[in-house]
Amino acid sequence: MPITPHAPAPAPATPRRRRHHHRSARRTTHRWPPRSSPPSRTRSPSRTTTSTPHTTPTSPLPPRGPRPPARRPPTRPKPGSAASSPATTSPRAARLVDRATSRGEAPDVYLCTKLIRNLCRRGRTSDAARVLRAAERSGTAVDVFAYNTLVAGYCRYGQLDAARRLIASMPVAPDAYTYTPIIRGLCDRGRVGEALSLLDDMLHRGCQPSVVTYTVLLEAVCKSTGFGQAMEVLDEMRAKGCTPNIVTYNVIINGMCREGRVDDAREFLNRLSSYGFQPDTVSYTTVLKGLCAAKRWEDVEELFAEMMEKNCMPNEVTFDMLVRFFCRGGMVERAIQVLEQMSGHGCAANTTLCNIVINTICKQGRVDDAFQFLNNMGSYGCSPDTISYTTVLKGLCRAERWEDAKELLKEMVRKNCPPNEVTFNTFICILCQKGLIEQATMLIEQMSEHGCEVNIVTYNALVNGFCVQGRVDSALELFYSMPCKPNTITYTTLLTGLCNAERLDAAAELLAEMLQKDCAPNVVTFNVLVSFFCQKGLMDEAIELVEQMMEHGCTPNLITYNTLLDGITKDCNSEEALELLHGLVSNGVSPDIVTYSSIIGVLSREDRVEEAIKMFHIVQDLGMRPKAVIYNKILLALCKRCNTDGAIDFFAYMVSNGCMPNELTYITLIEGLANEDFLKETRDLLRELCSRGVLNKNLLEEWRPKFSNQTVHLP
Repeated sequence: MPITPHAPAPAPATPRRRRHHHRSARRTTHRWPPRSSPPSRTRSPSRTTTSTPHTTPTSPLPPRGPRPPARRPPTRPKPGSAASSPATTSPRAARLVDRATSRGEAPDVYLCTKLIRNLCRRGRTSDAARVLRAAERSGTAVDVFAYNTLVAGYCRYGQLDAARRLIASMPVAPDAYTYTPIIRGLCDRGRVGEALSLLDDMLHRGCQPSVVTYTVLLEAVCKSTGFGQAMEVLDEMRAKGCTPNIVTYNVIINGMCREGRVDDAREFLNRLSSYGFQPDTVSYTTVLKGLCAAKRWEDVEELFAEMMEKNCMPNEVTFDMLVRFFCRGGMVERAIQVLEQMSGHGCAANTTLCNIVINTICKQGRVDDAFQFLNNMGSYGCSPDTISYTTVLKGLCRAERWEDAKELLKEMVRKNCPPNEVTFNTFICILCQKGLIEQATMLIEQMSEHGCEVNIVTYNALVNGFCVQGRVDSALELFYSMPCKPNTITYTTLLTGLCNAERLDAAAELLAEMLQKDCAPNVVTFNVLVSFFCQKGLMDEAIELVEQMMEHGCTPNLITYNTLLDGITKDCNSEEALELLHGLVSNGVSPDIVTYSSIIGVLSREDRVEEAIKMFHIVQDLGMRPKAVIYNKILLALCKRCNTDGAIDFFAYMVSNGCMPNELTYITLIEGLANEDFLKETRDLLRELCSRGVLNKNLLEEWRPKFSNQTVHLP
């Protein structure tokens, strides 16, 4: 339940004297802002009486020096005012310093330092600086520790320039503790160059940096300028007589892994013993993380085994990373083994980690195994939550096990883990995707029983369900009657349904309404309409829509361009297709294999085979692996040219590149050979393919009339 702030109590008509007024102020602190018009309350008679004149009580102790001025009677601070905040309440130490300085005495340096530290913790660095200056003026021998405390306070709140000015004006020599907070602050803000300059200034003033100073710098240099300069800083560190520790070396290892130099990091890990250190848990975990990022499964297993053999105990971070890594690779059993190892090493699994395992099992379609793991979560020291059940529920729905899914909903309630809106919407969305609108509607009626509200996600699922069934009018009726404000997904779903129903005028009206109601269409919305126009051959309308798309600040993506290319290439307009290819590249969009497939196809159909083959090699140079569909387009163009020798050579090149020919590949070659009267070769190829079962019997029956007047005898 949301916490409602109490209305501030009305202030009394006259201030009531309290002996410890600073404690009273703390009790009346209001953290919530005051209401603009607090409700009036009836004041009690005791709070409305006239106050008596305030007198300062006399002290039983003899006075020391001049008596300080009498304190004013405390008044109740207004709620939300500075005086009522704990961060601005005057502490006792501040009064002692003020009393000492007003008497002309030098306050104790320990007291000043403590006050500076407390003020800095509360963010009152200006007040802390005034205390320091007052102590300096009173003749207190302020030591470097007091200055370091204020410097650290400045750096904590990002006041780095003030910290640097303080160092420049310090009457005592700064030490490594003075400089390190500023260097850390500069590094955290990406100002690594200034941090390195400050290190030079530190050395110039004869201040020896500590291992912490260098380690902070090394980490920042690794992140900003790279591992190479970090090694230069490490060499300088050693030259200055500062010995690195294991934390320093771990920073270096992490820098190597960040740049993908995992083998170098592993070699450096093995050399740590020569530097007098044994790799710790952080060392191994860092290299393991690099190996996981590179998806080097065997190396991960090997290094983890080495870590265990050397009695370097993994921690929660190590286990968490490994479980996630194995789940990403689909190795669920191995991930579960790692989970089982955790308790033996004093580490506890958490529900989030178990949910990742459940999700991976469900993605593999093993819903029963996921349900079993759900029931066994207690053995790993954690309990299922709503996400755990919702994930299994989603798996059951995808397997269309509706009754089991309903039973799981009941079990959630029994196990005191009630379903939420996400749980219901997950169930409802999949029901609607399958066209089971009636069951989805029944489930919506149950939501209120469990305290869940029907939201826009629910309505979007229903709209999609109607569109899947082709009931666009029902979807529109729901759209105009639902109490929730429609979003971009709602409009996009409806536009998809209208386009599938070929109701172009209604789709145009809906898009205009969407723009009028300030519901900005996104690239998916426009792509739906662009795809519809391209399928219908309305290329002028599609291109005009893309221009309108850009006018509304929506940048076309690769899907947009590929859709346009597909439509253009169907019209065999290779010049326009090439122009569009250059346009998308100039707009910073990287073509993919689908893009190049369309270009190669249109070039092949227009008998521009040489250019198609040139484009084919560009695809290979970009590291893409053309599939059989691209090879087939070039093979067909070569056969149409009656260049069967070239087609056979290209077929051999296809096989040598590890691309498996499909049925269309062989059909293209057979027809090419037959058209050039290579009858023996055609017969031999047919027999070979039939013996392998590559060509089906129906296809052979279709070919018999074609070859009936030739000497080719089909099997």
